Amino acid sequence: MSYEGNFDVVIEGLGSERNARVMAAPEGLYVNDHHFPYSTLLGVALRGSILLVVGTQVAMALRGSHEGLASLAAELRVRADLDHMALADRQVLEGERVVFATPVAISGLVEMERFKGMALAVVSDSGFHVFERGGRHFRLAWDRITKIEVAQAKFGRLLRLGSGATQIEILYLTDAQIQTIRGLASGHASALLSVTGPGPQPGARPAAPDTAAPAPEMVADLRRRFSIPEFEASLGAVGAGADRPLGAAIDRLQMSSLLPVGFLEEHLRELRAIYDGALLKAKREAAAARELVAAAQALDGVRIWSGILDSIGVVSDATVRAFERQTRRLAANRRIPWRKARRKHMPSPKEISGLKQRLTRGVAPMETTLDAVSKAARELAAAEADPSELSAAYEGWHEALRELDQAYATGWTGLSREVVAVWQDAFLPKLTRLGGERRRLFPRWLKAAFYFLLFVVVAGLAYLYLTGQLSQVIRFE
Repeated sequence: MSYEGNFDVVIEGLGSERNARVMAAPEGLYVNDHHFPYSTLLGVALRGSILLVVGTQVAMALRGSHEGLASLAAELRVRADLDHMALADRQVLEGERVVFATPVAISGLVEMERFKGMALAVVSDSGFHVFERGGRHFRLAWDRITKIEVAQAKFGRLLRLGSGATQIEILYLTDAQIQTIRGLASGHASALLSVTGPGPQPGARPAAPDTAAPAPEMVADLRRRFSIPEFEASLGAVGAGADRPLGAAIDRLQMSSLLPVGFLEEHLRELRAIYDGALLKAKREAAAARELVAAAQALDGVRIWSGILDSIGVVSDATVRAFERQTRRLAANRRIPWRKARRKHMPSPKEISGLKQRLTRGVAPMETTLDAVSKAARELAAAEADPSELSAAYEGWHEALRELDQAYATGWTGLSREVVAVWQDAFLPKLTRLGGERRRLFPRWLKAAFYFLLFVVVAGLAYLYLTGQLSQVIRFE
């Protein structure tokens, strides 16, 4: 079996090729006529519509459909055995606990030497490592880093690290990975979001479920040496368009003159940050755990589902607030009193309750997957005392977490679809009706001043008439 597809590819040192034929064959990865053995690959990272591949012989970026790149990434991880951190057998990492490794794009100065291109970033408990194609390597110790900043770049968030003569910028890290690095650099172990406990021994591989029972000391080692998936599909969105599962629908709505340019994209990014919070919190607590069973309890499906339901309430409130901001803006432009606009166009408590139920339906299919995660965690706890079952239970738990990763990403697609539908079916028609109301010609204060002045003039004329002075004024004139 092999995977084959066509992508735009940029290969460092070789240039770019449009619509290149890419094939993951049994003997290695092919890009048109270029062949790269799996044994030379160090890491892959999927970031929206971009796939980064880094190895000892190649560093390249592939652009294409997210679905095709996801299939290619999965094939490479299996064939190159990347999930088991093969990099840990390097002497330079011996004794350090690997937190995560991921391909990135790096630019800047390393000891006053220019560094720019794709590389493999390896984050350990002691420092930040960078491995470049061709074998060049450098390391920044956490206690030597003097600057760490996060900025927004064109293709996502940018992390800046500084240590003396070394000043680098790192692109294509996920938000979870950035939080991990910031926590390590700040000396806060509770901020770790990935591998907990010591890293794997050089060349070590987790036992397969169908192998013979591991020795007791190996089982004890597994209880403390375990990994938590990066949740790349759900928490790995990077770039301006990575969180747009309904791009065409958003573009149609955004064509309305009633909404500011870019409003819906920014609105969905705000909601995405709220939605991701439930899984990020569980992952952070699991990473802080020192034992395997404690980590599984932190990632309990029931707790995550409860957090999701809480976040749906926050998403609902944020959606109503966003609509209120647009209603206030439009009412002010039309010179319509806010009290009148609020009474006629803001959703009622019953409508807000219906909105929350509608958004909950968007993520409801995820509950089955979360139940499977809870079941796998219980099996893991039950197998902790049985060396013959722990390895298989651990693999089953990892498989459940990988399915959760996909389900959580699908849940966001369902939730954002409902949000866009609410704007299309309810909120935008309300704004249209508000925009069609009669515009005030003059501000309220000017109208009040005019009526007051008119009242004074009329009252004065009436007084002159009643006192008989009006005829004298007219005769005088």
